[in-house]
Amino acid sequence: MTNQVFSQTNNPLAENISVNQQRNLISAAWTKYHTGALTGLLGGFVVMLGAIFLNVFNLISGDKPHGIWLFIAIYPLFAIGAHCLDKISELKKQKENISHENEKQNL
Repeated sequence: MTNQVFSQTNNPLAENISVNQQRNLISAAWTKYHTGALTGLLGGFVVMLGAIFLNVFNLISGDKPHGIWLFIAIYPLFAIGAHCLDKISELKKQKENISHENEKQNL
């Protein structure tokens, strides 16, 4: 599948790249901010579902809800995920600016 993606580009440099080199290019794009966004957002949703599950069954059984602290733990996870998404968009803008500057210099 990665071979199809690279073969559809208009970049002549991408035509002579082997499959292993393509995988290295794709994995090089994965940064700590991608990991943080994935951890923060998915972790937040998992904790939120766990909190809802615990509170619903505690209320059904008539007990005092013990999962309230999980709702508080959601906010830092979502904040980390949102911060990492902002950093990813900043990195993309920087790469675009650098590529545009290189194109202007080559003209």
